[in-house]
Order: sequence, then structure tokens, then C-alpha cells
Amino acid sequence: MNREQYLQRLAAALGKLSPAERDEILADYRAYFDDAAADGRSEADVCAALGEPERLARELTAERKLADWEADKSPANMKQALGALAGLGLLNVLLAFPYLFLLTWLGSLWLGAVGLLIAGVVITGSWASHSAFGWPSLDNIVVNDSGIGPWLIAAGPRDGQPPRLNIEGEHGESVRIEPDPASGKLVIEARDGDEHFRLERDASGNLAQLHIRDGAGSVELSGLQKASSGSVLVLGLVLTVLGLIGSVLGWKVLRWVWQGTGRWLRWQQRLVAGEAAVR
Repeated sequence: MNREQYLQRLAAALGKLSPAERDEILADYRAYFDDAAADGRSEADVCAALGEPERLARELTAERKLADWEADKSPANMKQALGALAGLGLLNVLLAFPYLFLLTWLGSLWLGAVGLLIAGVVITGSWASHSAFGWPSLDNIVVNDSGIGPWLIAAGPRDGQPPRLNIEGEHGESVRIEPDPASGKLVIEARDGDEHFRLERDASGNLAQLHIRDGAGSVELSGLQKASSGSVLVLGLVLTVLGLIGSVLGWKVLRWVWQGTGRWLRWQQRLVAGEAAVR
């Protein structure tokens, strides 16, 4: 292989880099060939010393992507750096999986804590607004202390009657909304084979009964009490405190892992360089 053939293959293998980066690398290796020729080395010897141009291109791409990530530690740059390192060999792909799983797991926990914090702030703010202005009303909120299902359940509007609805499907599925103007009771029911859902609201607007069956088991809730102002405040404060603690701790752990990413990526690169030297 001569100089021009080597540089053509190297340019083709550097396709993941920008044209400016590719031109800069090719200029460096043209200068390298010129210096080698001045020292009396043949083009074939230089090509053999450099190794396969495709392998060299993968190593150069990984180096550039690592430099981009170190300059701007964004998720997009980290993804590109991991992809470039993974292209160097199967071992790097296997080593990347545990790290990516850890990062995803920590990120999911942190997002969950942020969600708790937001929910707590919203519930606490709703309690404060209700206490000061009477809005939003707590009359249609049910506290579910059964340990099954959501903690808070909206019982539906008390004023006015919803329309009557009865839909029958061709295969036995059905949906029914049945208000009773005389008693004020409302039944919402849906069936699909062995699956059955029934919600019943009494005349006062309270959730009287909730029944869910999926063929293998069933859940039934009844006698649920309307939320008191104190129970809404306690729930809001608990969620706020738990969410705040989880968000702060989760963010610190994520920052620590994120800062260690550079060392981990560089270790991957040194590992690959060592494997290449052995070969």
C-alpha cells in the first residue's frame, strides 16, 4: 500500500467527523509521510507502521469525540464518545453496559424524586389556596387509606348530572354511565370479557365503591372518606420533604458520577490502546 491509497482509505473511514476535522487529520498524516520520506523511509514501511487505516480512523474518532465531551459535558457528546469507543471492540461495548445502566437507573430515581417534589408542592399549594380562598374545593377528593391504588381519588363534580351512556360492542364489551336523578347516584361501568370496572358515586358526591376485576383477581374499595384539610396538608408536606431530600441527594450522586465519566472514558481509551499495542 502506498501513501495515496492509505490516505484515501483513512479519509473514507473518518466519515463520522466533520469535514474540517477530517481535513486537519489528513493534513497531519500527509506531513507525517513527508517527514518519513525525508528520513529515508519508504511509503510501504510507514503504512505498515501506522497499521490498518480503518483501525487508525476509529482511534482518531474516539479521541476527537472524547475531546468534544471534555469541552462540553452534554449527554449528546457523551453518547457520541461512548459510540466511538464501542466501535473499537466488543470488550468496550460490554464494559459500557453496566455504566449506562447505572446512569439510567440513577437518572430515573432522580426524576422520580423530582416528581414527588412537584406533586408535594402542588398539593401543599392547593391546601394553602383552599384555606385562603376556598379554591380548589376538597369536597370531591377522596383519601384512599386502603394501601391499594392511588392515595387521592377525584370523586367527580357534584353539581349537574352527566349524560346517560350505554354502549354495547359486538364481542360482549360494554361501557355504561348511569345517573339516577332521583337518588343522585352515578354508576360508571365497563366490561370486556373477564375484565370489569365499576365506580359508584353517591348523591353527596363521595366515592361509594370502586371495583376492578381482571379475571385473575379483583380489588374492591368502599367506605372511602372525603379528604380533610389536614390530611391534604400532611400528604403534601410529606411528598415535598421526601421529594426535596431525594432530589438533592440524587443530584449530588449524579454530579459525582458525571464528573467521573471523563476518567472512565479515558480508562476505556487507554485499555483499547493497550490492546492495539499488544496486537
